[in-house]
Amino acid sequence: MVFQSYALYPHMNVRENLSFGLEMAKTPRDEIERQVQAAAQILKIEPLLDRRPGQLSGGQRQRVAIGRAIVRKPLAFLFDEPLSNLDAELRVSMRIEIARLHRELGNTMIYVTHDQTEAMTLADRIVVLKDGVIEQVGTPRDVYEDPNNLFVAGFIGSPRMNFVDAVYLAGNRIDLAGTIIPLPQPLTGVTEGDSVKLGIRPEHLIVGDRREDALRVEIDFSEYLGSTRYLYCYLPGGEMVTVEQRDGRDF
Repeated sequence: MVFQSYALYPHMNVRENLSFGLEMAKTPRDEIERQVQAAAQILKIEPLLDRRPGQLSGGQRQRVAIGRAIVRKPLAFLFDEPLSNLDAELRVSMRIEIARLHRELGNTMIYVTHDQTEAMTLADRIVVLKDGVIEQVGTPRDVYEDPNNLFVAGFIGSPRMNFVDAVYLAGNRIDLAGTIIPLPQPLTGVTEGDSVKLGIRPEHLIVGDRREDALRVEIDFSEYLGSTRYLYCYLPGGEMVTVEQRDGRDF
């Protein structure tokens, strides 16, 4: 298990921290040395073996914590929010390290996180939990593109999915804040006049020219992030939606 707080013994150097579990298991000394050296090589911490935790950076301490799990040769690893104590830059580099480690070792890794970026980039399969109940299990693409319910749809994605109320009309159309919009595919289980809730990702809303079937909004705020701009807009009914815009236009 790899903990959020590293859980390293401060009075031991890196070598001693790595070997402690093996020593408690009465592993032969030569085998301990082989396992420690192998883990240190995989994690690129060989120059740090004689240092104590207080002399290491956050990223280095996390590598040592991972190394302590590796030397036991487990069938599965449990990572308990291992990157939450690191700054943004270190989180990115350690995320890459963990992905590389998984590729090299091939072990099952159970990774607990509240950070959806970590979940989406590291996982082969994601388990979405709410109050101890499993809401959905699937690949990152499945969970993002075909969420089981409103919770999963709103939880996965940054910025989060927009939810707007509308009325279903005959001819597979909806009335959204007074604008009649045709749907790309039929809805099942609804009849004319039913209230529906639409989930629309920010990247699926397109800033276009004025058209009769276009939804008119009032832009309240704009965030410029280089290649992307996020527009926070009010619908005629007062609901706010987020639009991801990539065409370079200023607002």
